[in-house]
Amino acid sequence: MTTARHDAGGCGEGGATAARSGRTLPLQVLPGGARPQGPAGASQVRKSRMGKWRAVVLALVNVLMAAHIIQWLITGMTLGPVEPSEAMYTLERGELNPGFVFFVAALTATFLFGRFFCGWGCHVVALQDACTWFMNRLGVRPRPFRSRLLMWAPLLLALYMFVWPTFKREALFPLLRWAGVQSPYWLEEPPPFPGITPHFFVENFWATFPPWYVAIPFLAVCGFAAVYFLGSKGFCTYGCPYGGFFAPVDRVAIGRIVVTDACNGCGHCTAVCSSNVRVHQEVKDFGKIVDPGCMKCLDCVSICPNDALKFSFASPAVFTRGRTEAAKAGATQRPPYDLTWWGDLALFTVGLGLFVSFRGMFDMVPLLMAGGIAAIGAFGAWKLWHLILSPNVRLQSLLLKNKGSLRPAGVVFGVATLLMLAVAVWGGTVNYHRWQGDMLDTRVAVPYEVVFAPGYAPRPEDKALAERALAHLERSGAPAEGGIGWKHLPATKVRMAWLHAVAGDFEWAERRLTQAIDEGTPNGDMVFSLARIYMLSGRPPQDGKALYERVLEKNPRLDVVRVALAGMELQFGGGDIAARHAAMVLERADTALPGDLVRAAEIMIDAGRPRDALTAMERAVNTRPNVALLRAGLAQAARFSGDLPRAVTELRRATELAEEQLVFHIRLIETLAEMGDIKGAQEAEARAVEIQRRIQQRMAPPR
Repeated sequence: MTTARHDAGGCGEGGATAARSGRTLPLQVLPGGARPQGPAGASQVRKSRMGKWRAVVLALVNVLMAAHIIQWLITGMTLGPVEPSEAMYTLERGELNPGFVFFVAALTATFLFGRFFCGWGCHVVALQDACTWFMNRLGVRPRPFRSRLLMWAPLLLALYMFVWPTFKREALFPLLRWAGVQSPYWLEEPPPFPGITPHFFVENFWATFPPWYVAIPFLAVCGFAAVYFLGSKGFCTYGCPYGGFFAPVDRVAIGRIVVTDACNGCGHCTAVCSSNVRVHQEVKDFGKIVDPGCMKCLDCVSICPNDALKFSFASPAVFTRGRTEAAKAGATQRPPYDLTWWGDLALFTVGLGLFVSFRGMFDMVPLLMAGGIAAIGAFGAWKLWHLILSPNVRLQSLLLKNKGSLRPAGVVFGVATLLMLAVAVWGGTVNYHRWQGDMLDTRVAVPYEVVFAPGYAPRPEDKALAERALAHLERSGAPAEGGIGWKHLPATKVRMAWLHAVAGDFEWAERRLTQAIDEGTPNGDMVFSLARIYMLSGRPPQDGKALYERVLEKNPRLDVVRVALAGMELQFGGGDIAARHAAMVLERADTALPGDLVRAAEIMIDAGRPRDALTAMERAVNTRPNVALLRAGLAQAARFSGDLPRAVTELRRATELAEEQLVFHIRLIETLAEMGDIKGAQEAEARAVEIQRRIQQRMAPPR
């Protein structure tokens, strides 16, 4: 065993002397006899008794994750992802989900016991530990990279993910409104918080996760790459936003690893620590481990030859004072950082640039993956700098440069790093153009109904703004589209179609919308906007009908378009065809949107089949009895089926469920009058008038 992986190697400040003297820095292996003897003459570092148990627990964590996915694939519905990142949707949208509950529980447990969750419950830690074990078997002992500033990246990511959206909504924008300051156009105002609603079960379990062809490279980045370049817990140290919260919470945790007087300073504890903590130094200076990087793996406790370490409840690290004179003076011996302050600042700047460049690349790279790539890329840039300036450079067990001569490994490393930096420059340029295009797009404020009105002619300023936004977006597209980047997503092409329409170029707007519909999963707004462009271009209604049919051929469950097609068939005299399309929507009475169901029922009624509409709406109401719109649709079907009392009953229920929907009150009045219940109609009218008065009072501006 060795402690050298904690303290030596590389060509930073700690290895500068050896580098200047023309020597490399091999990993020193401390002989067992060099350490003080423990009980029964123990000198060699023994294997951790906790290691196998932790491996079993972490393996079970991954088995449970796999079982969760398999259960979803079999049943089609499952508990939402038990993943801390899901807490973002609770904080932004009020969707209370298992991820939020789990994250709060993990933070609470950390407050009590320290970072046990990181060491014993994180699947990414399991991956990193497996990578470390595998590399050790190959004779590679990854040395931890030490940076002052880059270690703040996890906290910054955590604040961005979990604090910034709430701060912006609850503090920043209210303050700007109070001060009468116009918010900058690039800062989008968040919607009001909708309140907490439960979202514990989902049908699309994978909706918030990247596809497999992104997930696998991500695991490679936060596993093998992070461990090899940054150390055994490299991703935890420089890329994990959850650790950005766990680490400071650990500082106030009462669960700590403490030492007894039996300690003889043998250093075995530091040798086995996979979290890069100088355990022997910590317990000597403070009587406990205060480093927030400690993940409570308990390896140090299990291998101590004198049983001098144990987990116990003690005063938090933040209140712990030093026991040695050096610790009291704040001069605790720490491993040297690999860079000077100025070098660290340059490294952090490079890392930030890499993060911005890689995030969203190819519309696939997620935030956490970008963070991991940025940390590894910053390390690579630093090592490349030394490869240029220093005569001797080593990367773990590889000799990159010796006495001023590049070795083959150095050539490969240099070319790979330069290629990575070149890709980052390209990705950053593309992301800049996309950001500029999106920001200019947000400033285009022409109403939809104005743009799609007959005879529309854009104002010069609106046209210029739309064309500037389009220029940036087109520049960021794929080379086949005249750009320097990658292919636009269908959603971006929809926005580009809108900008073309604002600029008065309906030919290109039609082309972009057609591409978006053909390449992605269209929604009703996209299809109806294209149909509107058809109409403004003077194309016959049959072209719009053909568009609906083409879209439904690929997306048969797009009910809003099917209902529109049924309406067109009804206008053209195809009552039977219209009824067939409406029936296809009504067959999904338990899952289709209420508005689509009600419109399909109305078409069925107009096609002369009110009884079929009544049966379908009864099924829909039985499935969702508290949806006012479905009650109103059932009432309409009952009314045209001749069952006026049933219609009145359903309309009364609809007005109770949605009291301020005046259209339901009007239908109730009409139905009561049709029944001859004049008194009931008058009472319903009086109630509607009172509700309308309350609405007007609430909406009236204050005096």
